[in-house]
Amino acid sequence: MSSKSDKYASFIDHPRYGRRPNVTGLNPNPMHRGVHLHWNTTSHNEIVAQFEAVVGKPWPYGDTTSYTDRPKRIANTAIVADLSRQTPATVPVTHYFDLERKCRDCERPFIFFAKEQKHWYEVLGFGLDSDCVRCVDCRKKLQGIARTREIFETLFHVESKTVEQRLQMADACLFLIESNVFSSRQTERVRRLLNSIPDDADVSERSRHLDRMNRILADERKSSEPSVAPKSRELGQ
Repeated sequence: MSSKSDKYASFIDHPRYGRRPNVTGLNPNPMHRGVHLHWNTTSHNEIVAQFEAVVGKPWPYGDTTSYTDRPKRIANTAIVADLSRQTPATVPVTHYFDLERKCRDCERPFIFFAKEQKHWYEVLGFGLDSDCVRCVDCRKKLQGIARTREIFETLFHVESKTVEQRLQMADACLFLIESNVFSSRQTERVRRLLNSIPDDADVSERSRHLDRMNRILADERKSSEPSVAPKSRELGQ
């Protein structure tokens, strides 16, 4: 296996597109007439040249190096865009490339695939100013947090909760604590929810939630314990 292939062995595996580039053999030059790449795919100089060629005016936005130097397009991975399906933009995108990225949250490398970009900008209707800064795992985690928070807030406003709803709310609250959205002080809310469940209800479910809550509290106590430096054997060591 070549070193070029080995490079992508550590990249995050996308469930649909994998972890390695999708080689198409298409490698359009952004400086050629009629080729317009996404801002996250080009260098500062390429962006300025594209803008001035299309608009016919000097670049008005100053230096974009801080964010345009990070993305790395992978040669020979381009696919053709359908401009009619993109949201209106000053400079439409004619081609998408696979891009090497580093996740903002977990800092692991991943590829923002050209096919995924086509889906974002032409099927889902995302604007061309949108960008992908997180790997698929971290995006799923954020989506899970958002869904769980919505469940929690919906149940919070239910006045007379059923036993099942109280268990669901407790479960959502514990998940949000473990995800660092809620502080561990919210475990008291979980305790009240579980204590409000009748004794003849599902004891195993209540026990499972209590065990989970106790693990959270134990982990918090452990992390808050001050570290003790080892004592020197002799004065001055």
